[in-house]
Amino acid sequence: MEELICYYNGQYLKEDEVKISLWDAGLSIGGVYDAARTYNHVPYFINEHIDRLFRSLRCIHLDIGLSPQEVNNITLEVLKRNNNDLPPDDDFLIIHRITPGVSQGNFNIFTSPTFLINCRHVSPLYEKMTQFYRDGIHLVVVNTRTMPPECLDPKIKHTNRLNNYLAEFEATMIDENAWALMLDIYGRVTEGPRYNCFLVKDNKLFTPRLDNILSGVTRSTVLRLAKEIGIDSIETDLYVYDFYNADEIFITATSFTIYSVTKFNERQMPKPVPGTIADQLLLAFNRLVGVNLVQRASRGLSENNN
Repeated sequence: MEELICYYNGQYLKEDEVKISLWDAGLSIGGVYDAARTYNHVPYFINEHIDRLFRSLRCIHLDIGLSPQEVNNITLEVLKRNNNDLPPDDDFLIIHRITPGVSQGNFNIFTSPTFLINCRHVSPLYEKMTQFYRDGIHLVVVNTRTMPPECLDPKIKHTNRLNNYLAEFEATMIDENAWALMLDIYGRVTEGPRYNCFLVKDNKLFTPRLDNILSGVTRSTVLRLAKEIGIDSIETDLYVYDFYNADEIFITATSFTIYSVTKFNERQMPKPVPGTIADQLLLAFNRLVGVNLVQRASRGLSENNN
């Protein structure tokens, strides 16, 4: 694969041409980011991701001097410049990263913001995606808690993710393939390090409220699709007890959309995966974006192995 083109502070550069300053705030304070993707080469939900990016920017008091529409146009230009490196059965993850810029000797004084947009191929994920679509995942509750909204609102998609890293590490200590489920300081279920969670009980869909989780774009889409196909959805406080007694559990994220849970805390779920509700929602999502994500991953994996 050829080296991909990035957008970096007003320029379109090859990946190895992007140079981040040693004094960039991203290396000490952090910043905000968002991650979208294409489906069959089309950047679905890009407006939703850019809108969330700007909500995060407002919360950290950072003005990048561009409008959402201008960022949208730049994103499409990055995709256009990389289209020749995108095989038919592959797609791109599109990542936006923004920091306050280069420190001027004082943590409150910076140059203009650092803004980077880059693409990554989805195909390197196909092997794991195919496995998880087919077999489900093992979801385990970890001791590492989500950051309380009283300290830093989790609806800001920020780069201060050390607790997420620790949660993932903790999960792999239980099972090298396990996925982490995090609680808040009151014992309520919140989310995973990079994904939202749902459970199904008596054919109703339940998910944590937005007060202490990231407002996932795929989460919102799943709730909308559930309403359209007649599945009742409830946003409420959920506890580990509720997950032990669920008929189905699944997680959602931009990169893979829906993974069903086959084991929860080392206990087998009562029904095979994907569960009935998760399967209906994934099929509805496939119709929306015009591609069967399971077939795309498995077919792309087969072609890459030939």
